[in-house]
Amino acid sequence: MVGLRERKRAETRQRISDRATRLFEQRGFESVTLADVAAAADVSVKTVVNYFGAKEDLFFDAEPAVLDGLVATVANRENATATAAIRPLVVNGPILAGPCSWRAVDETMWAAMRAFARCERDSPTLTARRASILQSWLTPLAEASGSAAWAAAATGVLILRHSIVQDGLLAGRSPLSVRRRLNSTVGVALDALERGFSDGQA
Repeated sequence: MVGLRERKRAETRQRISDRATRLFEQRGFESVTLADVAAAADVSVKTVVNYFGAKEDLFFDAEPAVLDGLVATVANRENATATAAIRPLVVNGPILAGPCSWRAVDETMWAAMRAFARCERDSPTLTARRASILQSWLTPLAEASGSAAWAAAATGVLILRHSIVQDGLLAGRSPLSVRRRLNSTVGVALDALERGFSDGQA
């Protein structure tokens, strides 16, 4: 059972993250300071730094959980290939390894995703950080799969996925249109990845 202290810490962390995201989307990432975030969340700058470390971590605060989900799925795949194991996490929902299916997407959620995507695309800092995050996934995915080659190829597929979803959002496409594009393009890439490592290396 989660104690009161841990629950309050989680609530504070989520409040800081939510307020920061709204500020980033409204003003642009580069224009928002840690002091702005602290004021919006009604905490000190020190508290913000204690929870997140850097401003970029506020924007990408969900990424560690995404990686954990991917790594756990690959590591616990039993008799499935690593590619088959991650396929549902890659194509079955609008957010990588997220709990929401494509059928659950509504206009409000899609609009929120579009605002988030626009904020990231408009910021050179966030664009660079996204590339760095994806690069950092190579080692844990290699360790989970037992194949550095598979991890490198799989990361390429994840980069492709991110680009398709982000491009679709910013172009004003519907969830159905983006889903079809994702299935036809990333699905083919996953098929190729499956064939390329069919000898059991991953």
